[in-house]
Amino acid sequence: MENKKTEAKDHKLSPGALPVGLRTAVPKKKIGNRERILLSSIDLFNQSGVVAVTTNHIAHHLGISPGNLYFHFRNKEEIIYELFEMMCLETYDVWKPEPARAQQSTLPASPSELIERSYEVFWKYRFFHREMYHLRRKDPNLAKRWKTHISKTMRLLQAMYAQWVKDGVMRKIQDAREMQMISDTVLITSSSFLQFFESPEKPATRRSLRTGLEHLLLFLLPYHSDAYQAAIRGRLNEIRPTTN
Repeated sequence: MENKKTEAKDHKLSPGALPVGLRTAVPKKKIGNRERILLSSIDLFNQSGVVAVTTNHIAHHLGISPGNLYFHFRNKEEIIYELFEMMCLETYDVWKPEPARAQQSTLPASPSELIERSYEVFWKYRFFHREMYHLRRKDPNLAKRWKTHISKTMRLLQAMYAQWVKDGVMRKIQDAREMQMISDTVLITSSSFLQFFESPEKPATRRSLRTGLEHLLLFLLPYHSDAYQAAIRGRLNEIRPTTN
């Protein structure tokens, strides 16, 4: 950890400088090297940044040869692309309808609950939200896939909003332009809040998740129905830090 500032400054890492504590992120159950490479890459990219981490660092971190890694992935870009696909699937899974769960409750799934679950995915793959602009410029295929992902995410968000209006959770917005602006703001805020609170000297923490959630809930509060505004205010009180 003594080399942390140096690593952030010149984006160079020696294999021995990689944080050994990240090895705990790999599940104890026996999995194949391909899965181990992906899991470790998430942690290393989050910790040190995509630019600083090479395939040699990943291989050294896992205790495998570079040749073993190249058997599964030809280069770092292939790893990044597959991780992006994983993030997309996990995001879609958060927003897919859950009729079985809805039947067990007298209330529809709340916006705050889905936002919190989405933020957990953002946190897991936070290096994407921190470095996506650079990664998209470097990889045209990733840039194209990112646009497709954003479009699908927007459709899922708007479909869920329509359901919330139907269930009486949120107010109906009549103006299509206003609805587009609100959707864009939600998407931009949720996907960029971590990098807003992060710097080389002060990495983002899970406290940033609560701050980002607070921002979005406050923004969306007026668009909730009167009956649900009290529930949103209650959730805001729960996530806000206590003051002495």
